[in-house]
Amino acid sequence: MSSACPDCTSRTLCVKHAAELARRSVDSYVPQALRTEDWEPIAHFTRSLALDLHPKDDRRAVEAMRTLSQVVSWAHREGLPLDRERIFTPDVIDRYIAVGAAHLSEPSRATRRADLRRFSRALTRKAPWEPEPPRMRGGYSIVPYTDAEVARLLEVSQQQRTPVQTRRLQALLALGLGVGVYPKEAWSLTTDDVVVDQGYVCVRIPGEHARTVPVTAPHDEVIACIAEGDPGSTILGFVAPQWDRSRLSHLLQRAELPTDCPPLRTHRLRATWALAHLRAGMQLNDVMNLAGVTSWKMLGYLAPFAPATEWSELLPKAVRK
Repeated sequence: MSSACPDCTSRTLCVKHAAELARRSVDSYVPQALRTEDWEPIAHFTRSLALDLHPKDDRRAVEAMRTLSQVVSWAHREGLPLDRERIFTPDVIDRYIAVGAAHLSEPSRATRRADLRRFSRALTRKAPWEPEPPRMRGGYSIVPYTDAEVARLLEVSQQQRTPVQTRRLQALLALGLGVGVYPKEAWSLTTDDVVVDQGYVCVRIPGEHARTVPVTAPHDEVIACIAEGDPGSTILGFVAPQWDRSRLSHLLQRAELPTDCPPLRTHRLRATWALAHLRAGMQLNDVMNLAGVTSWKMLGYLAPFAPATEWSELLPKAVRK
């Protein structure tokens, strides 16, 4: 079924329909990890909690239901009443993480704890939660890959043992280094989004930042080959569940990545694509349009790596006499 709104011209969900789809996902959710006799007594209560969180789309709705169903089921077995002010307190949540979520890995427990604290602040009025501290992002930067690192990534993509992993890795690099997609955009693009304009391979990217992006060589050959050889598929050759938070890990779980291979980060691929256009002399505004951004934040990340003009060349350009 298409993700587009039936009565909208956009190819993607508008806010109204995304919220409706999220509500349907909440109403229809049944946790596979719980027995029927454990789920039925808490189902209505859990769904009410999830709806009060106002998830923006079906992925967030499923994630909320999965997390809430686990903690509510545990609390119910512990004898707590179905009362949000009794369940979603700091002490109960900390005990659940220590006891009820002990089977999870440490990173998963940390993620669940952070989610439950955020949910609890939104769902309670009397529970003694302190305001969520502001996020600290000091020193955060995105470092593009060097030319040598790009060459090694491309080399590794050609050395995979199976055609499936070769396709996935080459497609990921082509979308990042050749199209500069946002990480979240890469997962839904299909061969139907590949078009040829004036003889050049392009990708039409729908969504919030809808645009058409020419594919930089040599990645245009990879995209064209996939479109011709596997029509109707996702470009990555991989379909991840909407709720999956580890899509990249699952995409690459069988890939052969030598120890000297640079770590694959989709945001670094995108930054490398943008920097390559700047180095080629493309105007900044054109790069921003192709990247689907309207702020100057990207320039801040790339400025330390962008080429600088020699003073002897810059001087007459700046004076313009």
